[in-house]
Amino acid sequence: MRLVIIGSGAAGLSAVQTLIEHRNTFDVVLITKDTRFYALFSLPSYVAGEIDERYLDRFDSRYFEDAGIEMKLATTVKAVNPQSNSVLLEAGDELPYDQLLIATGATAIKPPIEGLDKGGVVTLVNLRDSEDILARAKSKIKHAVVIGGGFVGIESATALHRLGAQVTIIEREGYLLPRMLDEDTAEIVNQLLQEQGIEVHTSTTVNQILGGKNAQGVQVGQKQLECDLVIVAVGVRPNLDIIQGTPIRTNEGILVNEFMQTNVKNIYAAGDVAEALERASNELKVNAIWPNAITQGRVAAQNMLGQQISYQGSDAVNLINIFETPVVSIGQTSREIGTCEVIRIHRSKVYKKLFLCDGQVMGYQAIGDLRNAGFLLHAHRTGEDITAIIDSLKKDNLIGQHYWRSQQNKHNQ
Repeated sequence: MRLVIIGSGAAGLSAVQTLIEHRNTFDVVLITKDTRFYALFSLPSYVAGEIDERYLDRFDSRYFEDAGIEMKLATTVKAVNPQSNSVLLEAGDELPYDQLLIATGATAIKPPIEGLDKGGVVTLVNLRDSEDILARAKSKIKHAVVIGGGFVGIESATALHRLGAQVTIIEREGYLLPRMLDEDTAEIVNQLLQEQGIEVHTSTTVNQILGGKNAQGVQVGQKQLECDLVIVAVGVRPNLDIIQGTPIRTNEGILVNEFMQTNVKNIYAAGDVAEALERASNELKVNAIWPNAITQGRVAAQNMLGQQISYQGSDAVNLINIFETPVVSIGQTSREIGTCEVIRIHRSKVYKKLFLCDGQVMGYQAIGDLRNAGFLLHAHRTGEDITAIIDSLKKDNLIGQHYWRSQQNKHNQ
């Protein structure tokens, strides 16, 4: 039996690791555009100089070679053909499979802005982009513009700031991190950035990237901002190109069941390309978060081996560190939840916001303090009623083992 995995991101490598652990009489082929096995989330830290290039790689290729994995590095898949159970490579070769995992991740969205093809315009979604930025940094990046104030945009902005560049963030929504935070919470993030000298413009769009061959500025409304680097970080979309024209069902991503299986029986999908069950909402969603991809890849691999393991669902959890200040979000924002009870805790350099419906945690946002975040994530996942400890949470007491023991005792009675 031949098992083929397309993609070497979190989901693809997690699947390969799982297959190695359960190695039997089957062949495994890993196909990837990359030549190195690095973690995408480490790229901003690499650009900022916080991670040495030697420590970027999650695995040495010899690890897979020693395990007998056939690797096709620097190889692009052009199309998947479910009818013939094969994948067509860009070089023209056709590779048959018995079971296929599509873990092609996501690709950066390119907004309709004139001048995106100029030199010095990057997306920071791969190692090549990072190396491009660092090469430009050697001749000094004076001013960088980041288009997009989401997770990747802010991480990119803080990394460039650490390189010594003047940085401006331009976000078309009314506030930063709109998929992660409410407006009041996001305003504190805005303050954290501006205190460090990062300029932030919200409710603003870039109309054009200026310059000749290389970017020299951006047109924002009637104003022009000079810059020598532009990072486009307006979001990502699942990479579905290789399944166009196939019977594989898609929505935002590739639709999968509880076994990470598509509607084509021997084809699976995992990671940022997959639209899978979200635990709390019980709906199919793309939650492009590293831990979700790791778990999905493992579950997909187990089911490719016929183990019938159910995926318990993804979590909408984000954690970002902004100049040593942690910012976490769990679940939904108020815009998604609608009417609910809101509990706020605000003290020096700490802001927390908890959303409850009938005692159940629907969402949580915190800046400056991560205490109780793990407990609230668990409560969000399980849907348990936490009304009995609301007073303790309001006082910002740490919910510890005594609570878990009391809950266990209740379940055992």
